[in-house]
Amino acid sequence: MTQIETLIKNMTNTNKATVLAMIVNVEGSAYRKEGAWMLFTEGESPVGIISGGCLENDLHKRAKKLFHTGKTELISYDMSSEDDLGWGRGAGCNGVVYVLLRDVDQSFRTALSRVRQALQNKEPVLYIQSTDDLTHYTFTNKNTDSNGFWDEDVDWEWIGIQPFQEVVGERKFGTSRYFIQLIWPKTDLYILGAGVDARPLAKFAHEVGFDVHLLDWRENFCQEKYFPEALSVRHQNFTTLLDDMTFSPLDAVVIMTHDFQYDLKLLSTLKDKQLLYLGVLGSQKRTERLLGEKIPNKIRTPVGFSIGADGPEEIAISIVAELIAVKRRKII
Repeated sequence: MTQIETLIKNMTNTNKATVLAMIVNVEGSAYRKEGAWMLFTEGESPVGIISGGCLENDLHKRAKKLFHTGKTELISYDMSSEDDLGWGRGAGCNGVVYVLLRDVDQSFRTALSRVRQALQNKEPVLYIQSTDDLTHYTFTNKNTDSNGFWDEDVDWEWIGIQPFQEVVGERKFGTSRYFIQLIWPKTDLYILGAGVDARPLAKFAHEVGFDVHLLDWRENFCQEKYFPEALSVRHQNFTTLLDDMTFSPLDAVVIMTHDFQYDLKLLSTLKDKQLLYLGVLGSQKRTERLLGEKIPNKIRTPVGFSIGADGPEEIAISIVAELIAVKRRKII
């Protein structure tokens, strides 16, 4: 699934006519929920998806009419019809989907540039869009001033917000209606150990939106040709590497060196850090030996969901599934 941060990067890196589509409300059920984004750029293929294919063609046609206009439209699609005359096309999704289409003008692009900088600094950004007056919107975070077209102060309580907590949907303030969305940065996944089994993990994690980093002391393993999707590939003594690194509560780490002594050093360094996810390849008994104590709940071991996985690819799928579940706050 294309990440919002990637779409923001696309919008800020082009001067071509671009229209942003986003789901701002769903009544009933739908393929995707509020907060899904899709991008239409003149002369290019669309990026992202809003539905399972029911709405994209119509949205593309509407987007072309919005190019260079600076306008914004709110469109509703009734997906509940079960005949060929409705948007459901027999799919019976049983929901009404409201999509906001915005021609990305220079002002909006400038606001997105500031959003992009905040996300690169690992700071979440709150997007507020009036659905009564579509010209009114703002982006704000706790470290910078609000930007956009807004005629009032934004008083948002950041205290207590947990990493990747979902804040999205329609809200009412007095008699006015708004769509709000808390936009989170991409997650950095650090894979410690660049063996053959790390390759599918790096590939699958990248495909679902993680920024992947490979670290290993073995130069013959830790090569870019084995990890073309990785944002960085570094071979160096682990102690030196970790001394130079700063982790955040939005980061994920998987230890998979297959070397007991290296795992011992890595786990002793990382076990007390605030991380989104810390996983250790190997059995619980092995990890207990590494820790010298009972395994705390925050350490995932054996790493990945228990799905009977066998072989590097299946194990990688189980790890990525667990990473997604933690990121979506389905397991704590």
